[in-house]
Amino acid sequence: MRILSAHDENGWITAVICGRWVQAKVYDLPSDYGINEGRVSKCAIGKTAKRNPGENFFDQIDFNYDRGLDFDNLPDGLLSKILKELENLPARK
Repeated sequence: MRILSAHDENGWITAVICGRWVQAKVYDLPSDYGINEGRVSKCAIGKTAKRNPGENFFDQIDFNYDRGLDFDNLPDGLLSKILKELENLPARK
């Protein structure tokens, strides 16, 4: 994982994980709203390692979860690998 922008006061992180650009809201504790009731409650996973701010956001992502699954076009097993990295982040201080 390469962190591009660390946790802010609201829990957002931007990173490159498994060759994909990832933006996620990671809480200190698991939640009913989290993916698999985990710490990640919002998550967008890009098709590539870099996001182009000049292009439509949703055209650039293969996965979106916002307190519920919006869509998942990821290859099998990739979401689990990315979530593992996010869930292993230390809690904010």
